[in-house]
Amino acid sequence: MMDIEVGTIQSRLLYTGKVCDAPDWNFPSHKHDDLHEILVVCDGKGTFIIGGISYSVGGGDILVYNKGVLHEEQSSSDSPLFTYYCGFTLQEVLPEEDWVIPSDQKPVIRSSRIFPETAALMKMLFDESSVKEEGHEPISHYLLNSIILLIRRAVGHQRQDKVEESAPSLVAQIKDYIDRNFTQSITLKDLGRQFHVNPYYISHIFKDNYQISPINYAIHRRIGEATRLLVSTEMKVWEIAKLLGYDNPNYFSIIFRRVTGLSPNQFRESNQQNLFPR
Repeated sequence: MMDIEVGTIQSRLLYTGKVCDAPDWNFPSHKHDDLHEILVVCDGKGTFIIGGISYSVGGGDILVYNKGVLHEEQSSSDSPLFTYYCGFTLQEVLPEEDWVIPSDQKPVIRSSRIFPETAALMKMLFDESSVKEEGHEPISHYLLNSIILLIRRAVGHQRQDKVEESAPSLVAQIKDYIDRNFTQSITLKDLGRQFHVNPYYISHIFKDNYQISPINYAIHRRIGEATRLLVSTEMKVWEIAKLLGYDNPNYFSIIFRRVTGLSPNQFRESNQQNLFPR
């Protein structure tokens, strides 16, 4: 693995991937605490929930996931997505500077003038990591750094006054609690005791705000993390199930299929990535 520095950027490419001809493609809610992702939409349409906000995206859009940001991805069945994507880390940066775009910048860059160049670079990046001819690693890293620089050029580095955030609402606190504890067994009674509120009221306000019950949200968070582990690690299915709080791997597989439409092994096979050794 080589670390290549271009300008002020030093990055490490972890994987590349491509999605096409998959009308049922979706990734439930998940996040990456140890890497950033960039996704370039070449064609098709989809719905993406990033940081709790829903975005309709289409050809010409660029999506950026800073590390630690929850996101959910769903392709349109009528107009399937065609995308290239990559995952990477930024090296030798302070924690407060470990981002691809500023946190106050929208994660979707709409049909900007940098799209043609960025899409071409992403295709080259995918091709290099797929073919793996001599010199592919340094070439891939230079391509990645060029992509990051183009994106940062597009969003700029404009300083904005910080706005003090109001105290999180009850429903936001409940969601945050689930996000931090979704691998544990959570019931409505547990949430009621935790927040000193009637469990049925919790279910009502949560569904009103997020269009899903709190228990189903916890299940989707588990399955979302499972999808990430299936395509980014070589962990066995039973190991992933146990890590996410399922003692019975068969039950985990049933829930996984119910959410994604595929078994864990089928999902892994249909979402293979070109992994670089970490």
